[in-house]
Amino acid sequence: MAAIRAAVLADLPAVTEIYNQAVLRATGTFDTEPKTLEQQKEWFARHGSSHPVIVAEENGAVVGWACVSQYSDRCAYAKTAEVSVYIDEKARGRGIGGELLDGILDAAKKAGLAQILARITEGNDVSLRLHAKRGFFEAGRLKKVGEKFGKILDVHILQKSLALLLLFLGAPALADVNEDIRESVVLLTAGDVAGARAKADAAVAAAPNNPKAQEQLGNAALAGLDWKTAEAAAERALAAGETPARRLLRANARLAGGDYAGARADAERAATLSPSSGRARVVLALALEASGRSAAEVLKEYRRAVELDAAQGGELEAAERRLRPRPAPAPAGEKLGPIIVILAISALFGWIWGKASRAGEENDEDSPIARPLLPGNGRLSPRQALAAADTALKEGSPDPRALAEALYARLTGRPAFPRDTDRALGRYIPATSAAKGLPAGIDTFFARALDPEPSRRFATSAELVGALRSLVNPPIQ
Repeated sequence: MAAIRAAVLADLPAVTEIYNQAVLRATGTFDTEPKTLEQQKEWFARHGSSHPVIVAEENGAVVGWACVSQYSDRCAYAKTAEVSVYIDEKARGRGIGGELLDGILDAAKKAGLAQILARITEGNDVSLRLHAKRGFFEAGRLKKVGEKFGKILDVHILQKSLALLLLFLGAPALADVNEDIRESVVLLTAGDVAGARAKADAAVAAAPNNPKAQEQLGNAALAGLDWKTAEAAAERALAAGETPARRLLRANARLAGGDYAGARADAERAATLSPSSGRARVVLALALEASGRSAAEVLKEYRRAVELDAAQGGELEAAERRLRPRPAPAPAGEKLGPIIVILAISALFGWIWGKASRAGEENDEDSPIARPLLPGNGRLSPRQALAAADTALKEGSPDPRALAEALYARLTGRPAFPRDTDRALGRYIPATSAAKGLPAGIDTFFARALDPEPSRRFATSAELVGALRSLVNPPIQ
């Protein structure tokens, strides 16, 4: 294991040599001319304590370095920085890159930075995996922006929030357990439900009395539709200490399992513990609705949720549509003409919508037909869409991309790929531009779910639903 420490001026000759290896022989940097020592001294002076530089040292020699650099000189970007990691050619393959990345993320957190970006050239799969393992997600991709060694290359834009970096720090003896928990959170957020469950199981096996391990097991089990395990894990976590997140975890598990009274009790307690939590009020409203309480009582809770958290507005709109009183049926023979007209118009628009969404798909084996996957009409709230996706998953194994298109249509009220749009180009309007009230991260979710390259999409519908669940019911409250 290399020694990781802050860089000093005396390290710059080695830092410059390692960087110039990448300049001359790799695509990890788009610099094409080697840097001089004087240029690197100026670079080093611009960093300082706000944007740290660290090195990895073995037997007194610098074998790698990492830094975070200013992303922009505009003040609003003050807490955002870009990370870089470079390893000596002779020292690669020994895990030094991961040690440096961990070290620089820790240093960035201590420096007060909040968001870290990374630009990684296409083809650098080792670097992509290294960052993904530490919670970076692909925020976008720049197409054909760099030319080096005769190749025109794309660049992946990765991003990571440092808010979770110190969530699971504990005693040194629990380092492996905390790492399993952290990896489970990352995998669940990325939609790998099976991987998240495996890591959570490993954490619980190593430390059965660790409440955070039990809590994460509950989150992973809930994402995997294993309500009983989720409830049991939540109960074990609650036995070690009560928190709003653990109460809501058990409330969600009970709600999914049909224990509406228990779900209501847990949601009410979560709302008491965290009076400003809009999510607690939404879960309480769902429990009341599932229990058959009056529309007035249910809508009152949804409105309180929106007062606390405007992001819950979509839940309120969907509830108002569900609970809106239906007019009494007209006597036989009265107003029959208008009813027939309304039905005819509805059928016509349904046919047009279906025709547009299926245009050009007759010979496309990868084409989705959204309506059978998520029956019904009209927009769904994120929570309703998740429930519908769960049902589709229970009834079979739908194609992940088909399910993604169905979800997009029901969340936004419009097809992702309307008539005359080529799916192979992956062009669609971002969900948050097409509709309001969607959860944070939904555009990143659809960017992966609807990626024109199959290898970059969710491998299974279970993974896709797990990723959606992590957005609708975040594992970290």
